[in-house]
Amino acid sequence: MLNNMTIQKINPIGWANLIAMATAIFAFLGILLFMLFGGILGGLMGGDAAMLGEMMGGGAIALILGPIIYGVVTWIFTIIFALIMNLCLKLIGGLKIEVSE
Repeated sequence: MLNNMTIQKINPIGWANLIAMATAIFAFLGILLFMLFGGILGGLMGGDAAMLGEMMGGGAIALILGPIIYGVVTWIFTIIFALIMNLCLKLIGGLKIEVSE
């Protein structure tokens, strides 16, 4: 049995925390894969390509700072989005959804 509910407002901080954490996890995994395959391909291409990876610290700095930067930037933009969404929800009277018990 489906029940109708209406979302009147979302919590901007909670929403931003959720989205920023998910973005940071995906950024970490993406950078890790890029480092792995970039290192393999760089090694296959020869000395000059492999040297680029060494200059970047093997990507370790990007692996640490990338997810943090992505997470912080995403958190800020999600707060702004949530505030705009709350304004829109107020103007249209909420978002009707169907949920089951």
